[in-house]
Amino acid sequence: MRKIAILSIAVAAMAFLLVSCASGPKINAPQVTQANKPKIIDDQYHGSRDTPEWIFLQPNELEAKAEYKDAYVFVFVQQGKDVDGLKLWVRGFAAASEVARMVSTRVQDKFAGAAAGDKDKLETYIEEVVKSVSEAQYSGARKAAEYWWQVQKTAADKSVTETFEYYLLYTVPKTQIDQAIKRSIDGAASAVKPKTEDEQTARDRVKKSFDNGLGD
Repeated sequence: MRKIAILSIAVAAMAFLLVSCASGPKINAPQVTQANKPKIIDDQYHGSRDTPEWIFLQPNELEAKAEYKDAYVFVFVQQGKDVDGLKLWVRGFAAASEVARMVSTRVQDKFAGAAAGDKDKLETYIEEVVKSVSEAQYSGARKAAEYWWQVQKTAADKSVTETFEYYLLYTVPKTQIDQAIKRSIDGAASAVKPKTEDEQTARDRVKKSFDNGLGD
């Protein structure tokens, strides 16, 4: 097996990327910068191919590519001590619930940016929308790719650790998620009536921020 060169990785540290130990609780992925260059010991292709490009890109960067122009992209990653254990995680991966969780996180983040100084007055309304999209069923979710590698990382204290990481790339048609968001917003508008005209104006503003779906 030929030696695999040291590569820079840019693992997304957004709320919709999760990292956890194979048997431990889920935690947010740390931000990995260009300065952090773990050594790849082994990978899915045993060094016979280059690492897939999607491993290094943020979901929004993938969505900008022609092949994903009609889909939202979700990347999941799990860490473990051996690849066999991670393959069990892949077989038991609950795509429907995990995608729904990621969608609700992205919706909540977008609301936070659009609400600005009106967040307090919109809190109940936003919670209702987020809850609704988290319970929606995204039957169009499809696994587009998967990849694993074994990497060696050096911490700030110079300690060295080796770990396996397994990545899953899922796509969902934009129309399916956009329609679910619209239904959730309309449902929240009926379930939680605005108390003032200012609150209604704030609602209209954050609703408009979703005219282009989850994109910018």
